[in-house]
Amino acid sequence: MALNQGLVVFRDGLVYSEGDAAIVSHALTTRKAVRSVRLKPGASVNVGPYRFTGMEAPEGYDAAIAIELVKPLAEAASGLATRAGRLTLASLRLPKRWAAWALALLVLVMFFALPAGRIFDLPWRAASQSPGVTGDRFWNPGPMILAHQPIETRCAACHTVAFQHVKDSACLECHTAVGHHVGPELKPVTLFEGARCATCHRDHKGVRATQRDDDGFCVACHRDIGRKIKSTQVENASDFATDHPSFRLSLLEGDSVRKVRQGEDDLTESSNLAFPHATHLDPAGVKSPSRGRVQLDCGACHRPDASRRSFQPISMERDCRECHRLEFEPAVTSREVPHGKPAEAVNVVSDFYASLALNGVKDSFEKAFGVPGEGLLRRVGQPSESQRKVALQLAKRKADRVSEDLFEVRVCSTCHEVGRNEAGWTIAPVRIASRWMPQARFSHRSHAQSKCADCHDVAHSTDSADIAIPEIETCRECHAGSKPVEKKVASSCMLCHGFHDASHPWNPAKPGAVAEKLDAR
Repeated sequence: MALNQGLVVFRDGLVYSEGDAAIVSHALTTRKAVRSVRLKPGASVNVGPYRFTGMEAPEGYDAAIAIELVKPLAEAASGLATRAGRLTLASLRLPKRWAAWALALLVLVMFFALPAGRIFDLPWRAASQSPGVTGDRFWNPGPMILAHQPIETRCAACHTVAFQHVKDSACLECHTAVGHHVGPELKPVTLFEGARCATCHRDHKGVRATQRDDDGFCVACHRDIGRKIKSTQVENASDFATDHPSFRLSLLEGDSVRKVRQGEDDLTESSNLAFPHATHLDPAGVKSPSRGRVQLDCGACHRPDASRRSFQPISMERDCRECHRLEFEPAVTSREVPHGKPAEAVNVVSDFYASLALNGVKDSFEKAFGVPGEGLLRRVGQPSESQRKVALQLAKRKADRVSEDLFEVRVCSTCHEVGRNEAGWTIAPVRIASRWMPQARFSHRSHAQSKCADCHDVAHSTDSADIAIPEIETCRECHAGSKPVEKKVASSCMLCHGFHDASHPWNPAKPGAVAEKLDAR
């Protein structure tokens, strides 16, 4: 029974109000069931054996009420005792033993025999699957996660053997791309001995994701990871705010990757690209051949991808060509050499000047070669072989000078490391890391409210070797650890880290083991 059967409140006068489930009934004032009664002077309401009546408020008071006992307490108490009497088996004249056996039999039939009809292919299998019968739902411990709800009625999809744990092989039937946590060199079979998929991923516990997201799951090993894995380079961590090492970045070096922790002296990137951010972010702007002075910001080159979590790769055609044009003879033509292919660029230059030496009109010929005349085939008479040879030598000398200027002085060397060997010019391949911490999760979309410069201070960077990844102290300005902190984001391990690594796939034939080859699937 509720402690408060009704309330007397002051709302522009006294009002008696009962709870949502209760109904006030008073024949003297309303003649019908109501939920509240305004106790104006003279108005009254019966509450059990009492009558509440509104009165004129004395001077200095907002309201007054009179309470009168209108029914003997003994009479009210006996009526309450009658209504509160308990219903027992004895009052129904049912023997306890027979009632217990009947109830046990009902439970056995309803909650075991009927659902087991389908599992064991019993005669009433069809009846147990009919819409009017609950069947396996009696055994269902709770709703499945959203991703598994399409197979919610196909229990055998996961529970391949009745009354046994779900096997890893059943999970891997669908989750073929899942990877192990560590590589084979760390012996994961020993490290995770006895663990199953369902050890960490439990279904029937609600519609949210199945993975555990508490720090205790990760910290159990990573608080003292060196004790469990002697050869690991991973440092101990237990809480992002108080016990987490500096970030370790993956830097590309040739065809390999070098991992360097922030705070070390050699934290530089060898991208083979010359790009001073300070020049491009000059507040006075940069000079554009077609638009004059243009003031650039980060978004001029770094464009979000479709997910807005990361960015599209930088493209010469889209992001650079407007200012960095590859013209080689702008006085004569707007033609450009192809980007990224030195041999093809040399061929385009050579073919252009050879064609100009043979077929060029007077104006273009003189502007290109700096001597009076026109293309050989435009002159009067049939040219001799020696004249043709002289014209092509003129074109070759010009093409060689322009190519050298193009690669080593004016165009290519502005951004690239240019080399030269017997075969011609070479351009060092550009190697820019698209993910500095591939083992971590990060979404720029979640940080859209911040300015780029809040995390990436590149306005004064004059060397492309500079790395603009913020240090952990910068992240801690907004992110707390696993415990909530005012005005900070509570950040558990799973906020930034996953468990499975696709580069170390599981072998379905050996649950808990790592596949011997990456293409085992």
